Amino acid sequence: MGALGAHALQDVLTVARLESWNTACLYMLVMGAALVGAPALDQGQGRALKAVLLGTWLFSGSIVGLVALGTLEVGASLRAVLGPLTPLGGVLMIGGWASWAWQVGVARKK
Repeated sequence: MGALGAHALQDVLTVARLESWNTACLYMLVMGAALVGAPALDQGQGRALKAVLLGTWLFSGSIVGLVALGTLEVGASLRAVLGPLTPLGGVLMIGGWASWAWQVGVARKK
């Protein structure tokens, strides 16, 4: 996704939309790497990491969708749905990581 934005879409997107695209790609990369590295233990941490995964999909996916639909100037009703998904995804990412960290801390104290 990042390479697509950096090469194929550089001349198509406005600077603001390209920055949004890059933000979405950065979050996908960082959250993906963190999810691979985070140990999913059996104390319910799998649910917390699933919240992070869902949050990443909602956050980054909605930004990509908003950029694509806005550039094509179509889908006004779909853009109205995607807009609120971005902060919801962010809340899920934050809540998932906070829950995961809490559960890891509790598990290590035992």
